[in-house]
Amino acid sequence: MKSRFLVRSLLVGALLLLPIALFVGCGADAEQAEPEEKTLRIGLRKLTTIDPALGANDPEVMFNRLQYDYLVEILPDGTLEPSLATDWEVSEDGLTYTFDLRSGVTFEDGSSFGAEDVVYTFERLVSEGSSIVGLMGQNEDGSATWTVEAADDLTAVFRLEEPNADFLYGVASRFAMVLSSESEAVNEFGEGEDTYASFNGTGPFVLEEYAVDQSARFRANENYWGGAPALDGIELVFFDDDQSQLDAFRSGALDFIIKVPDDLVPALEQVPNATVLSRPTNTHPVVRVRTDEGSIGEDVRVRQAFKFATDRELINLDVLDGAGTVANNDPIGPTYGELYNPQDNREHDPARARELIAAVLADGTGNGYVVEVDGEARIEIPFYVGDTFEYGLVAEFLQQQWRESNIYVELNVVPENVYYAEGDDNWLNTQLGMTAWGARPTPQEYLSVAYTEGAAFNESRWDNEELAQLAQEASRTAEIDARAALYDEMSKIFLESGPVIIPYFRPVVAAHADRVEGIVLHSFPGRTDFTEVDLR
Repeated sequence: MKSRFLVRSLLVGALLLLPIALFVGCGADAEQAEPEEKTLRIGLRKLTTIDPALGANDPEVMFNRLQYDYLVEILPDGTLEPSLATDWEVSEDGLTYTFDLRSGVTFEDGSSFGAEDVVYTFERLVSEGSSIVGLMGQNEDGSATWTVEAADDLTAVFRLEEPNADFLYGVASRFAMVLSSESEAVNEFGEGEDTYASFNGTGPFVLEEYAVDQSARFRANENYWGGAPALDGIELVFFDDDQSQLDAFRSGALDFIIKVPDDLVPALEQVPNATVLSRPTNTHPVVRVRTDEGSIGEDVRVRQAFKFATDRELINLDVLDGAGTVANNDPIGPTYGELYNPQDNREHDPARARELIAAVLADGTGNGYVVEVDGEARIEIPFYVGDTFEYGLVAEFLQQQWRESNIYVELNVVPENVYYAEGDDNWLNTQLGMTAWGARPTPQEYLSVAYTEGAAFNESRWDNEELAQLAQEASRTAEIDARAALYDEMSKIFLESGPVIIPYFRPVVAAHADRVEGIVLHSFPGRTDFTEVDLR
């Protein structure tokens, strides 16, 4: 199979030899022209980390999703489907999960897939500190509350210390792509012919070329166990911002883009020969304050002041034209049906916010972030925001809105790949920040990875013992009404002392050129499946 670059070189050579080619090609036996290679070009933000166990955002997940498979697949509607596991059985006590594995599957290097690869993959999630271990079951020291073993070549068995109603969603999580147990390294670049040897998956596409911050090219895996993809290849093209990505799509340089911010949707809808896709999701921005000792939100009154200072309904109207669902103070949205509690929010009350800030100043508990200016108490602090969707615009509205409540913030909108990278000023370390949280198939994942002590993504450093106990009980509760009651109790805790403001839950918008067929947008767009996608 020729690459796009090789085809271009051949065409240039053909033009130089045009008279001879015309003469030779006159006969009835003239060679047929080779059909154009079918390569789908996808626009994405730049990658942050390419380790499958750690890459949390859509670009990283899509990059790895093309090369690797899951044991269990989560479909766009949130249901589970067999993948490398053909079937599974759960013991009556809920403590043993037995997975029957697909036979005849090989990795890119030709080695066979089996149960030892499952063991290696899930033990590596623990050793690498992947956030998903919290959903599957984790002790305070980071160790797992479960083990995994190979019963035979095609049977993997997980043993749990206690029942976990969401364990299967952990097994199927976006981090849990199955790796070869023979891997000496995972997604690390080598030299020469071995440049991409450690990118060794069982997936439908194979990494062929990677230019950091520019692009990644994949060719179809003709030996894929699910059947060779309809496409010849996929090219991921990386961008710093959404406008440049839209411009490239409009020009025809891209075939598919995801996570289009609301302010660009009107322009997107005017692109000729394009189809706009929209899916309701639990995707949301989280505005949060740190709560650990010495932080801005250590005093609960500061957290309450931010809530009273925020007009969620106005933000939804101004930023999304009302297309979102105004959120509560917790991450569980209406897409979760009966588990969602449409509670009353803190009303927008700047006067009450100012009173709380003044009380914090009087008590001297503002940790240097609550100061007196011209005889009034105010909060002064930098505000860091990852530049995702329209969240930079949300931050500008908040900056203006909060001033009425004597909250003054210095706005820092940071490129997504920088905001989520390692460093002192990244999303996990800032005192006041806004973070993009994508859809999850189960709401329990938010609680386990972000809102309990020791959780991998507990960006607010919030430690509420009652919430932790309720979350633990919910993890063992499969009955829907009983779990909903537990979530209702947690909503009250978030309302009174939680460190987060969630303005709205938003739909995810994407678009593809009309020549593209078969795309089904996933609620977490990075998990979109391209095996059945074709170009006409």
